[in-house]
Amino acid sequence: MHKKIKESYFYRIFTSMFAVCLVFVLIMGFVTGGVFYGLYQTNLKETCQVTAERIRMAVENTVQNYREMLLEMESDEEAVSFMNGETRDVNMLMQELYMLRNSYAQRITISAIRLSDRVCVSTSKDTMENLNKEFPNWGIFRKARLSDGVALYAMAKDALLNPEDRICMAKACRGEEGEILGYLLVEIPRSTLDAIVKEGTDQYNTGTLIVNKSASVIYHSKGMTFEGLGKAGAYGFFRDMKGTRGMTEENYAFSRSELTGLTIMQEIPSGTLSIIMKPLLWAMTVGVLVSVLLALIFSRRLAKTVSDPIEEMIETMGKVEEGDLSVRLNFERMDEIGQLGKAFDSMTGRVEELLARIEEEKHSLWIAETRSLSLQMNPHFLYNTLDLIKWNAKLGKNQEIVDITVHLGRVLRRVMNTKSDLVEISYEMEIIRSFVEIQKKHYGDRLSLKVEIEEELMGLYIPKLVLQPIVENAIVHGFAGATEVCQIWIEGRRRQKRGDTTFGSGFVVFRIEDDGIGMSKQELEHVLEFKQEGMHHIGLNNVQRRARLFGDESCGLRVESCPGKGTVVTLVLRAVEKPSNITCVPK
Repeated sequence: MHKKIKESYFYRIFTSMFAVCLVFVLIMGFVTGGVFYGLYQTNLKETCQVTAERIRMAVENTVQNYREMLLEMESDEEAVSFMNGETRDVNMLMQELYMLRNSYAQRITISAIRLSDRVCVSTSKDTMENLNKEFPNWGIFRKARLSDGVALYAMAKDALLNPEDRICMAKACRGEEGEILGYLLVEIPRSTLDAIVKEGTDQYNTGTLIVNKSASVIYHSKGMTFEGLGKAGAYGFFRDMKGTRGMTEENYAFSRSELTGLTIMQEIPSGTLSIIMKPLLWAMTVGVLVSVLLALIFSRRLAKTVSDPIEEMIETMGKVEEGDLSVRLNFERMDEIGQLGKAFDSMTGRVEELLARIEEEKHSLWIAETRSLSLQMNPHFLYNTLDLIKWNAKLGKNQEIVDITVHLGRVLRRVMNTKSDLVEISYEMEIIRSFVEIQKKHYGDRLSLKVEIEEELMGLYIPKLVLQPIVENAIVHGFAGATEVCQIWIEGRRRQKRGDTTFGSGFVVFRIEDDGIGMSKQELEHVLEFKQEGMHHIGLNNVQRRARLFGDESCGLRVESCPGKGTVVTLVLRAVEKPSNITCVPK
């Protein structure tokens, strides 16, 4: 029983469709999830890159503002007086420093240091307390001494001036002879950087780093524990890295400032991806389960729509096999199975129609064969005509070539302008006249054509190009080597066959006679065998076969010839007044 179920058409369709649907659902689920994950991750990286660049620009603006402030202070009257050691009240300078500090949103430290007596005026007590004799050799002062502009020094949490300082900026104040009188100093603490980072970051809870040129982390948003010398390597950033923006191997987006030499690093939030992918996976799982259920229902329904009609058809065919031809399927559906059922019903009730269809196919085969024979005849007279053009060309008879070409064009136009298998007798005679005119270019006035056909026959239809091959043979073979006048007579008359109602017009008898050299008995017997041997016998062979195909066994050729007296060819054809099943040629 189980084996029978497996072999059933329903089982195979059901399992196949279910497998296809399941595979499609799984592929679509994985593709959709993968594409969404990739797009989201790409968008997340771009967002972090933008965030890093935004923080970089904010730090650059802050540093630039303090640089301009130091340049302005260098020429301030109170600052110049203090650096020169003049006995003036330093409280005025202190007030100016506090006013400058309060004019900025960030809480920074501004100091003025005089070298002559180590006096320091600052907005921070820590700076004054930490000042000692060795301070001119510290990093920021050493850089300021070697620079004509404002020097910048970014350090980690072990800074010498203040543990909270992260960026120091200093300007060396020089005397008239270029000697250094003192320094103007700006100290940017960690809290200032923290405020800038918090203002520039987005809603993602990720880490933000600021790294100096020595690959030391001078700021980490997660706390001072992560800050220090040489700690940037843990995040995939090294001193020899090139480029001003990009991604590190540890999934950090970075943006490097050419103005400050600092690099802002923004962490790609992997935790956010996990938070978003978890509900996405749940939604995909539910979607897959629902799709599987729908696939089961769809596969079963589709399998039944195919297997149930087939089982009914098998049962009905069994009854027909037993001899009951009255059974019918009567499928009321428009698909292929419905068409199969209708074909089955038609098969049991239309045996006669099947026989008629066989006859129709025979007729179609007959038409195809006649057209094939018609196409075989065209190269025969074309070959001879082109041969005539060739010899005239060799003789330099240009006008003769023009005339032959004109007549050949008329023949070809009449042959090719119709797709019909039957043409009027008058149409056929026009082709013959044009052909004879071509041959006259070879034989001259010695060749003449006389036509005697009843006028009432001119409108009847006969097979196309059925007379032309006979006339061509009479000229090419009958007059070969003749020096006297060569004449051809064509006569046509009606011959009615009693009881014939196929076309209703009876038969037409054509008599084509020439006064050429004739044929011997052996030559005549060879011709009457109608063998298709080369170009010389293909014409009469096709005429004989086409006459029989369009007519019956009484149609065809009869040839009589006598050496030195010429040849008479009698052709019997079935004539058609108005063919209904074959396209007629336009007049």
